Amino acid sequence: MKKILLTSAISLLLFSALAASTNQAAAIFLTIFPGARPVGMGGAYTAVSDDAFACYYNPAGLGFVQKKSFSLMHANWLPGLYPSMYYEYLGLAMPISDLGTLGMNFIYLTTGETEATDENGNQIAKFRTFDLAATANYGIALSDRLSVGLGLKFIYSYLAPSWLVSRLLNSKGGGAGASWALDGGVLYKPFGALSLGASIQNLGPGLSYTETGEKDPLPQTLRLGASYLFASYDAPSDSLDIPLKLWEARVSLDFVKVLVGIVDEVKDRQYSYIWDDTWKAMGVELGYYEMIFFRLGYFIDEAGSRKGFTYGGGVQFRNFNFDLGIDSPLYDFPTTNYRFSLNVRW
Repeated sequence: MKKILLTSAISLLLFSALAASTNQAAAIFLTIFPGARPVGMGGAYTAVSDDAFACYYNPAGLGFVQKKSFSLMHANWLPGLYPSMYYEYLGLAMPISDLGTLGMNFIYLTTGETEATDENGNQIAKFRTFDLAATANYGIALSDRLSVGLGLKFIYSYLAPSWLVSRLLNSKGGGAGASWALDGGVLYKPFGALSLGASIQNLGPGLSYTETGEKDPLPQTLRLGASYLFASYDAPSDSLDIPLKLWEARVSLDFVKVLVGIVDEVKDRQYSYIWDDTWKAMGVELGYYEMIFFRLGYFIDEAGSRKGFTYGGGVQFRNFNFDLGIDSPLYDFPTTNYRFSLNVRW
């Protein structure tokens, strides 16, 4: 039997293995931060979560969302590795009177078309690898200071056609895996300007790409965050329901830890490694008259060798926000990582 060379698919698996070197988890795409605004702030968004991106970062943020919110993001994800790879996010938040807020979000990542060739370089298959996740969320404010939220997620990952995997691995098939997971979060505002948030992501059974293979765990993730908003307000007029911000400055901090394998880490007393494998995100957002925004962040992942600044900005016109977020400096290879987002409130 000829040896099958899945060049692009194998490269993707190797990249995923590098990204997951500290946690040995499947579906690593679930740990990629969506949204131009959050990324411009280094990913420090757990205690912000005031739009449809709350569906990803902290579903408890939905409880404080007072207007309908629609968010859309596109990113040419790491074109330095794969020119045709891109990442999409769609989110929706729908307040329901005093009963809380419903939310949904959809994530899609693909490397583009993949070619499979035999040992002689002859093409034997052409297909598109992709990962997707769809989540139904609900958040409710228990008081004007405290909100909680939950999310139920469906996960599907497709690497290659079943017959090709069967031929490559001499197994009964596979090449795709599906699973489900739960998310949960809490958001607390002890006083107006300070927000404290925590969320847990991807609690569910593992995922396997072969029919007889063992399941790899999902990237169960704990997020802890704090955010403080400095702002100066204009006095409301008869035509305004709320005062307008003349200027604002938000400072945010997040700690993000993938929990897979943490029990073994604690048993081995590798506390320094646990800290190194915890992602630290810091961000600042400056706004003028709720029209123009500038953002700067700093992200640290010692174990994953990702460290550096992120930046971006945005403009608001009536109910529309257009944002750009860039995190290319985090990677030690040439790439241009831009996220473009549109957020609409009504």
